[in-house]
Parts: sequence; C-alpha cells; structure tokens
Amino acid sequence: MYSISKNDVKQLAAQIEILSKEIQNNLEAGKDYLLDANRLVSRANTMVFALGELHAFEQSGKRIRAKSVSNPNRTYLRDAYGRFARKV
Repeated sequence: MYSISKNDVKQLAAQIEILSKEIQNNLEAGKDYLLDANRLVSRANTMVFALGELHAFEQSGKRIRAKSVSNPNRTYLRDAYGRFARKV
C-alpha cells in the first residue's frame, strides 16, 4: 500500500507555487489562464487529501516505510493510480 510522505507534500506545494506564478504571468500578459487554473485546483485538492493522510499517519505513531520493487521481466507496470497492473 502506498502512503504519502512529507517529500510528496513538498512536491505538491512546489507544483502549486509554480502554477500560481504561471497564472499570474498569463493574467498580466493577457494569455489564456484557464488550463493552468484547472491544474492548480486539481493539485490543491490533492494536497488537501495528502495532508490529511500525512496527519493521520503522524498521529497514529506508525512508521512509514517505502519499498523498492524489483521487476526484471517487466511483466507488471504501474497504472495511473500507482497500482501494479499486468502488461498488455
């Protein structure tokens, strides 16, 4: 099972910061900003849930461990949700 880490939350925060700067620049330049605004909202919602999960793990006192997975034959790949799916 995948668990969120502080580094993941930091990466989300950095993405949000970059997107907000891009929106500001597009607004000043009179360019289209809607696509970046949608991405910003998506990342912000993801960050809210990630922070909630991180807080829950910190309060539970459990240790979060990351496992590296060896896949020499590449019979399984990760899908869009980070789960392993059989290679088609």
